[in-house]
Amino acid sequence: MTQLTETDRTAFRRLAEAGWIQSTAERSPAIVAPTAEARERYCRWATEAARFYRGEKPVRFQGDQWKL
Repeated sequence: MTQLTETDRTAFRRLAEAGWIQSTAERSPAIVAPTAEARERYCRWATEAARFYRGEKPVRFQGDQWKL
């Protein structure tokens, strides 16, 4: 386990006592207003958020279904 410096301990205690408050800019949109502009903003946000995914997502097309 890592040994904390006194400065780190003080900062950690201060954060633990005060709690972490998330700003509205950091939150993801919970409700999308039913307007075209709001939907566009949400789509742009979701597109940007999807770029952070670094894993592999294999696409497996197999079978005899005509829709494939």
